[in-house]
Amino acid sequence: MDKCHFRGGILKSPVLKNILAAVLGYVVMFAVSFPLFGLLWSVLGADGASAAGSWNVSCEWIIGSIVLGGLVSIAGGFSCSWAAVSRGGVAILVGLVLAFGILALVPDAGVAPGLRPDQVSMFDAMTSAQQPLGMLWLNPVLGVIGVLFGAMLQGGKPPLRQIAD
Repeated sequence: MDKCHFRGGILKSPVLKNILAAVLGYVVMFAVSFPLFGLLWSVLGADGASAAGSWNVSCEWIIGSIVLGGLVSIAGGFSCSWAAVSRGGVAILVGLVLAFGILALVPDAGVAPGLRPDQVSMFDAMTSAQQPLGMLWLNPVLGVIGVLFGAMLQGGKPPLRQIAD
């Protein structure tokens, strides 16, 4: 192939760099969430994370997940803003957070979990937990706020100011 087609390399594209920065931000969110929520599970245990004999999450779990979810989204926004060429990278990450948050609203077609046994693994609890509908709507909103705050902490302008500039 002719080398002139690759002059400058594929990573010279600012759009591709922003997409990769958004993917990095989401990977950071994923990587940070597992140890933090694992720690929350270790602290609360099955009985503290959900109501007795039920898969409905407890108030303690909801409060903890709001705090930890905020930290997770701040870390994602910070890392995305750090790696992005422009504010577009953070905007892409915001879109990912909203898209996956909306997907979480789609009802699970699986069998209702029934009563929760006394001993349950963290994986079983994660896959069977029943969040209040309000939390399912609130999570993507808080995620977007955290991503934007993390991007501001990184030192760049908030992505939403790009429109006013």
